[in-house]
Amino acid sequence: MNGHATRPDDKQSTLSRYWTVERPRQTANYHAIKRACREKGILYEDPDFPPGPKLLFRNKKAPVQSLVWMRPHEMCQRPKFYSEDSLQGRFDFEAGRLGDAWFLAAISSLTLTPKFLDRVIPPEQSFDPATNYCGLFRFRFWHFGEWKEILVDDRLPTFQGRLVYLHSTNPTEFWAALLEKAYAKFYGCYENLTHGGSTTRALQDLTGGIVQSFALTNQDRYLTFQVLNSAVPRSSLLISSIKLEKEQKRQLRLRNGLITQHAYSVTGLARVRGPLGETPLVRLRNPWARGEWTGPWSERSWEWDGLSERDKELLSIRVSNDGEFWMSFEDFAKHFTHLDLVHVGPDDWMAEPALQSKQPWRAVLARRRWRTGYNAGGGPNFVETTSVNPQFHIQIPRSSNNKCHVVVSVTQYYETQVDEKQKRTLYAIGFAVYEISSSMTRLTPQFVAHTKPLDVTNHSVAREVVTFFTLPPGDFIVVPQTNVPDCDGKFLLRIFTDEQSNIWEVNEDNMVFRNISTEFLENTVVLPDGKSLVAKLLVKYPLEVDVSQFQKILRSHWKAYLLEKPSLDMCKSLIMLRDTNISGRLNLLDIPLLMHMLQFWRIAFQKFEKGARSRLSSYSLRPLLWEAGSTVSNKVLECLVLRFTKNKVLTWENFIMAMVRLHLAHERFHSLDTKLKGNPPLTLEEVILMTIYS
Repeated sequence: MNGHATRPDDKQSTLSRYWTVERPRQTANYHAIKRACREKGILYEDPDFPPGPKLLFRNKKAPVQSLVWMRPHEMCQRPKFYSEDSLQGRFDFEAGRLGDAWFLAAISSLTLTPKFLDRVIPPEQSFDPATNYCGLFRFRFWHFGEWKEILVDDRLPTFQGRLVYLHSTNPTEFWAALLEKAYAKFYGCYENLTHGGSTTRALQDLTGGIVQSFALTNQDRYLTFQVLNSAVPRSSLLISSIKLEKEQKRQLRLRNGLITQHAYSVTGLARVRGPLGETPLVRLRNPWARGEWTGPWSERSWEWDGLSERDKELLSIRVSNDGEFWMSFEDFAKHFTHLDLVHVGPDDWMAEPALQSKQPWRAVLARRRWRTGYNAGGGPNFVETTSVNPQFHIQIPRSSNNKCHVVVSVTQYYETQVDEKQKRTLYAIGFAVYEISSSMTRLTPQFVAHTKPLDVTNHSVAREVVTFFTLPPGDFIVVPQTNVPDCDGKFLLRIFTDEQSNIWEVNEDNMVFRNISTEFLENTVVLPDGKSLVAKLLVKYPLEVDVSQFQKILRSHWKAYLLEKPSLDMCKSLIMLRDTNISGRLNLLDIPLLMHMLQFWRIAFQKFEKGARSRLSSYSLRPLLWEAGSTVSNKVLECLVLRFTKNKVLTWENFIMAMVRLHLAHERFHSLDTKLKGNPPLTLEEVILMTIYS
């Protein structure tokens, strides 16, 4: 009777298994602009991002320092989009005056996944007039579940004829500088890239993956190794870096050969046994092919001499890729300060051959929102409301002997191009995970009051919160939430699992399982003096009464059936339940039935009043509907809250109006279903939504 779906297909129908969303409309815009420029014989000038101080600084009065905006062909004779080195996967950049080494590191990390780089930087772009060069270039960045295309012209800021920001060490190569300009447009201006910028943020913008960041300096070594051991075999990119004091933005080459402010990809793990015992090793790769580790277990170190020839061959120390090297796990944890994990979805795994040797993730995605009064219940500390948050059920088959690795990410909606005064405030977000019995369908206030969550993330004021953990076979509910109740906002929930699992949004069917009109069809209302109400009414009223007469009748007996005197609108609505001919009148014989319904609804309402006469919290609407004999889907419940509550308060009269609309909608749908022989043009949910919002 709770409307919970039983078939896996039904359970998963509310979740998307598509990982990203392309925007072909913007791609068409790119080709249209390019064609128009070629026809007019002009070079493209971006009207939305014109050269000037606004492109560079958030503060309009900031000095420009004699910067000149130039196109690549004004800086050199034969500009190239990619140089030969870049085409072969060897990249060498300089961050320039902006000092956004973190963005540089994120770009470098994509060299191991060329298909990802092609998505961000669509191929077949060049400065060759023969390939329709017109000064227009395009790039793509991930934003809240979609790939957003950014168009820019190729006018770049220079000083004395040289690029001042991110650029290749090859003075004829310009793709990196143009990518940075598009990224600056994505965030409003160049200065915004350094304001709040990080490798973690850039990795998400460039990959669309779930990005999890670890500070290694104070983290337990065992936990760090467990993270590496779990992530390396799976479809996750691992990026390690060394970050010094905040004041130090420039890259430094350390005595051990490693470079600060630089991205190293973790590509493997191994255990070797030598004269000094067993040693866990970490394999890393520097995409620049320089800046390799020179300490223990580096290419020419004496530690290799203690290994057997077979071990040496297995570890491939002599035939490794350029820039690839081994180091002990202890040295890795000691020298690297940060580790970023980029968990990649299954469609990206399929598109990138470099990842297909790894175990893919299974993934689901849900776009939802928290709405005050409906499902913005806050964190576990708010026992009475936290269970109204959206809930997602993870079922790991009990036949499985393996623990399931799970990645859960909650991303709240964030702006990238908004003035500081208009910028939307980010909430402290997180999620809780509860273990439940297989028979349980939804968390309730009673359950969360007596059950501690299996796991709760630290609620952070961030655009994304991520946790990577393992779950045994069983049933679990994930609850995305804000730290405190009543925060309105959109969010994106992504759940990855590496074992077979069923995931669905907790929802109910739209049902009326206590049809009072049939239960009390034969019952009559008997007054205290023993006489039938109908018999008494027939003396004073005609067989059919209008709304004014019906209101007068109800007001004479309201204390037995209602919580307050009925309004004219309530009476009109109640008449609609029995007025099949649309006459605006009610047969006196139907009045006892309506009174029994009102009495039943009043008893249900009073269970949730808690001292506030004829008023209750809108967060109580779902259990109240259950008491009143109905269940509704999440979408219908949201619509009921919007239509019948105000400031999170549901009044008695509005509750009655809501129940009337629900009953009417069910009757209309079943009437359509009967007339059209089981093939109505609308679903029951659509009919209910139309009835509520009409």
